[in-house]
Amino acid sequence: MKSYKVLWELIDGLLDFIYPRNIECILCGTAVEKTEKYSLCTACKCQIHFVNKECKKCGKPLEEMYLPDTCHDCMLTNHFFTAGYACVAYDEEIKKLIYRLKYGGQRYLAYHMAEMMAAKIRQKKLEQIDWIIPVPLHINKKRQRGFNQSEIIGQYISRQMGWPLDRENLIRIKDTATQNKLSKEERKINMKNAFQILDPSKIKAKKILLIDDIYTTGSTLDSCSKELLRAGAKDIYVITFAAGKNL
Repeated sequence: MKSYKVLWELIDGLLDFIYPRNIECILCGTAVEKTEKYSLCTACKCQIHFVNKECKKCGKPLEEMYLPDTCHDCMLTNHFFTAGYACVAYDEEIKKLIYRLKYGGQRYLAYHMAEMMAAKIRQKKLEQIDWIIPVPLHINKKRQRGFNQSEIIGQYISRQMGWPLDRENLIRIKDTATQNKLSKEERKINMKNAFQILDPSKIKAKKILLIDDIYTTGSTLDSCSKELLRAGAKDIYVITFAAGKNL
């Protein structure tokens, strides 16, 4: 464990050297002070829709005039997780930011996303989590991409919160189709039996924090949560960087 931590710190330092943090806005590229929160300029901070009013179940952003405390989707769907939280509303600018992380090789962006997610966790006053578990990629997709963005985000959150990270117990056994062009029902079918727990004894009676980059319908996180519940998890919380709007 110690050697892994040293290796991670070396890699983290190298990434910071190649892509220095807090010298330019992560959205528009404008120069920013190193003390600027989340490495966002003032204009972009005003442009981003940080989630304040949210669905009490999944964490999706709700309009200020929207009266129920749950989103339309959660009124119709019973989710397997205890509660979910998101930092920002998913829009075109956030879509581009996540794309740069996943497909543009700009892994340093995971650090800033994790900063926002850790702040959200503190705001929600989550009690001690036993395991942080990133949503896994299938081995084929991970080889193709070279990394799992949720895993990198999870590593940063683990360091900021002081909670242990488990990257190996939850695995994806089904090489699922890309979700973004599928309907809600197609997503559920696509994610059915997609995950497996290797060691249920590590999960039994534990509080789990699942990490992912985007929340849309919740199909992926529900599929993960279902397996964790089967293994005996006590509570399952979900944190994502972005979430789709209440439709």
